[in-house]
Amino acid sequence: MNLPEISIYFAIFLSLLLSSIANAQFSSPILIEPNTGQITNIVPADLNNDGLKDIIATRKFSANNLISYYLNEGDFSFGPEATIATGSSQVTNISVGDFDDNGWLDIVSIGDAGNAVTMHMNSALSFSAEELDSFTFFESDIDVVDLDNDDDLDIVAVGGTTLKVYYNDGMSNFTTQIIQGPIEDFFDLTVGDIDADGFEDVITGGSNISVYKNSSGTLVYDSLRSNQIPGLFNLFVRLEDIDNDGDADLFSEDNNSTGVRWMENDGAGNFANLLIIDSTAINIRSGTLKDFDNDGDLDFIIIKDFDLYLYENDGAGDFGAPNLIQDEPTLISVVESEDLNNDGLADIIWSADLSVQQNNSPLSGTEYLVDKDLVQIYPNPSAEQVILDCPQNGVLNVFDAKGQLVYENLPVLKGVNDLKIELVPQIYFFYLKLKTGPVITKKVVIK
Repeated sequence: MNLPEISIYFAIFLSLLLSSIANAQFSSPILIEPNTGQITNIVPADLNNDGLKDIIATRKFSANNLISYYLNEGDFSFGPEATIATGSSQVTNISVGDFDDNGWLDIVSIGDAGNAVTMHMNSALSFSAEELDSFTFFESDIDVVDLDNDDDLDIVAVGGTTLKVYYNDGMSNFTTQIIQGPIEDFFDLTVGDIDADGFEDVITGGSNISVYKNSSGTLVYDSLRSNQIPGLFNLFVRLEDIDNDGDADLFSEDNNSTGVRWMENDGAGNFANLLIIDSTAINIRSGTLKDFDNDGDLDFIIIKDFDLYLYENDGAGDFGAPNLIQDEPTLISVVESEDLNNDGLADIIWSADLSVQQNNSPLSGTEYLVDKDLVQIYPNPSAEQVILDCPQNGVLNVFDAKGQLVYENLPVLKGVNDLKIELVPQIYFFYLKLKTGPVITKKVVIK
């Protein structure tokens, strides 16, 4: 065998080896339920307050189970489907948050036969529906965020040619405002503080990409920033820190649903340096960004040609060639990610058929099997003082109900810790990384 032949065989061997390593990062699919090709949206959230993220799913064209959930029973086992909403058709998207401050995560949905925005209020897994609004649209999206910094969760909704905000008074009573901007077909929205002024801004995707600046709680169309972003029919937009410099960059599909790209934020909310990551990816209607390889930067998984591909970030926003994760005989139409077993690693959830895959990153340890009940937080609910009893030293991160970081890298000592932190009344998630490697998640209610 001559040298060129050896080089060819070596290249093939190396390619297969790297592919097998990438695939080995995730377990084989664990089937939750078959025949779920109608699922169009997946949202992980802890609906029953047991510290495990459950799976909420929408089926846009199903009369029997427009919105349903599967309770996480631990060890990647999920209970049977439980239906929240039925109806004619076309619930397009949902988001979650505790709107009435009762300690249980509620659901807000957009889209049905009546083009409605509907609240599904949760009281110990008993849901009651109330229509909040309706307006004309074909495609739509919805998100939950504290826009006016009054410590309760508001709602942002887009659909057709309309952008609306629903301001919460803290008791799930809402005041509606229509936000003026260019007339366009809205398909997607993303929320983030692009200029570090303490207020969450909104970027929409659709016939073009538009920036809506948050001015002390009120969204205003920002033509200057919008014109910095080339866009023509962009159905997938996300604000995330791609290059690890502490600000929110813009990740999106490229024009006309061909390719995936990102633009760098200069820290003041201006976007530039557009970089095409993969020009061959088409019809990216679903994707998820997390640190999948546990190396401190954001990677992403998208559906490409109806299969799942992982793109790994080098930390500076440069991505290698896509790694195939899953090639299913069924067409994968939606993907999401979340830490489903509280080991600190983002697992993946997709359909069809509704399945999960455990993240077995080689960078993680096996010590996470420490019993989470050894970590005690009390009183819970609490009005003021929060005590954390821990079996070993660690570091604590505190997130609010929307997933925003409130406290970062708080030192925790073995034994009883009187946490000297100020928390406004709402739900929080305490992520405690112990000295030996495990990450313990606890839900804390401040009244």
